[in-house]
Amino acid sequence: MDTEFSPSKQLGLWVSAVLLVTMLALLFVLVVNPGGIGIALLLPWRIAAGALLSGLLLGLVSRVYRLLTTRYILGRGGLALRWGLRREVIPMSAVQWIRPVTDFQTRLPRPVGALPGMIFGARKVPGLGPVEYAASDSSSLLLVAASGRYFAISPRDPETFLGLYERLSELGSLVSYEPHSESLDTLRKKIWQDKIARGLLGGGLAAGLAVLALAFALAGTRAEITWTTLEQVGSSQVFLLAFFSLFIWLLNFGVGLYFYLRGGMEKAMIYLLWAGSILTSLLLAAAMLILAL
Repeated sequence: MDTEFSPSKQLGLWVSAVLLVTMLALLFVLVVNPGGIGIALLLPWRIAAGALLSGLLLGLVSRVYRLLTTRYILGRGGLALRWGLRREVIPMSAVQWIRPVTDFQTRLPRPVGALPGMIFGARKVPGLGPVEYAASDSSSLLLVAASGRYFAISPRDPETFLGLYERLSELGSLVSYEPHSESLDTLRKKIWQDKIARGLLGGGLAAGLAVLALAFALAGTRAEITWTTLEQVGSSQVFLLAFFSLFIWLLNFGVGLYFYLRGGMEKAMIYLLWAGSILTSLLLAAAMLILAL
């Protein structure tokens, strides 16, 4: 019978909450401009800062998703690792050893961009090569060696995990796992071969960027617009609609990708979800033009 382990999540979720609130507050200041500052101050650096914050926010959401979905499944057939869209299934015969990183004389370096409670990514380690991290606690890291590949994990109870691994490796496997690997590259190849998915995702992104370009055009040619409350407001408010359009595309993109890779939803429904992003962008573009009239 397989046993499932998971990493500690509390620290990572607290750090994520603080960073999320901070980023949203900064985006609010940059985009909404609540202080009544004129359009003259809507300089390129503010737009660049907003784009950078949006990218960081997306990266944070991705890390939280990986943290919430991280699982280490250990059985007589082998070891299965899952985090985010990544999945590695390793037969027991391919697992060479699992050891705490404290057994090594040199400190295992962390991947670039690792946050407290969220240690994800890959890092080239001298003497080992690339090491993939799917962990949350640097003090309880275990290093898994499997057919020349290395994974750093942190089950909540590492001693129990190691004890179970030792017992199972001694017993041997009745039915070995089939080796399997899934990653973002796997998903990218699947989508690239699907003409409908490729067209809808590309069309959704193009529509969102077109709405953003329209927002720049309106903000640069008008000082004020009539808002939904029928009040005259600074034209920079149209960026709210543009960013909302891109947010809807990102949300539908992420949800659709999850079900596209994992299954559980008909492809027609996923296509409809992605098509909804295009329709939303068109409606928001029309709304922006009406507000600017």
